[in-house]
Amino acid sequence: MAERLREAREARGLSYRQIADATKLSTRVVSALEDGRVDVLPHGIYRRSIVRAVSCEVGLDPEQVLRAFLAECPDELPMPGQATAAPDPSAAPARPRWRRALALIGAVVPLLAGVAYFGSRPTARAPEPPPALSASGNVEAWRPEIVPAGGFTEAPPLGVRPVSMLITVSAPCELRVHADGRQVIAGRLEAGERLEVAFADTVELWGDNAGAVQFSINGRAGRLFGGPGEPLSARIGRDDYDIFLARH
Repeated sequence: MAERLREAREARGLSYRQIADATKLSTRVVSALEDGRVDVLPHGIYRRSIVRAVSCEVGLDPEQVLRAFLAECPDELPMPGQATAAPDPSAAPARPRWRRALALIGAVVPLLAGVAYFGSRPTARAPEPPPALSASGNVEAWRPEIVPAGGFTEAPPLGVRPVSMLITVSAPCELRVHADGRQVIAGRLEAGERLEVAFADTVELWGDNAGAVQFSINGRAGRLFGGPGEPLSARIGRDDYDIFLARH
C-alpha cells in the first residue's frame, strides 16, 4: 500500500510539501505514511482520515486504499461499510427478580457510602498544573499531535533553518530534483515554470538542458549550470552553496 501511494505521487510529479499543503498535514506525516511507519501516525479515525486525504490527492480511490491499508495495519474500528451488529436482547437469559433486586442493592449501597464519606471530607485544594514546556524543551520528545484548526504540526528544527532555493526554467527540459535524499520532482518542465525547494542538507539536480535552468538561493542569483543542450548534474550543500552563486 505504501509503495502504491509513492508511485501515484511520483507519477503526478508531486512533492511532499505539495501534498502537505493541499491536505493540511505535515511532510513528516506524509513521508511516514509512504514509508509504512504507521507507529508515528495518530490512531483510529485520525489515521484513516490521513490515508483518505493523501490517497485522494494523488488520484487514487480513497476507500480502496483505506481497505488495503487496514488489511495490512488493522485497528479496533470496523472496516469501511461494515455495520456493527446490535446485540440480540432475546439471547440474554432472564434473571430472577430477587437476583435483580440483590444486584441493585449491591450497586446502590457502595454508592451511598461513597457519597457520605466524600461529603464529610474537607474540600481538597486542586493540584497545580505542571509548568509548560519552554521553547528550549526537549525536541526529541516531540510527537505529532492533532491540532483542531491547523491540521498536523511538525517538530521545530533544533537551531537549523532550511535553505530556500527557487528554480526557474527558460526552455523546455527534463529535470529531476532531490532535496535531502527525497525526490521533489521528476519530469518535463516547460518554459516559465518555477519550483521552490527547501533543503536542510543537500539538493541534487539532473537534467538534459543545463542552459535552461536558472536558480537563486536565499534570494541571491546563482550562476549558470552550463550551456544550452548540455547535460546537468549538480550537488549543492547548505555549507558550500556560495560557490554556486553568481559573482557581481
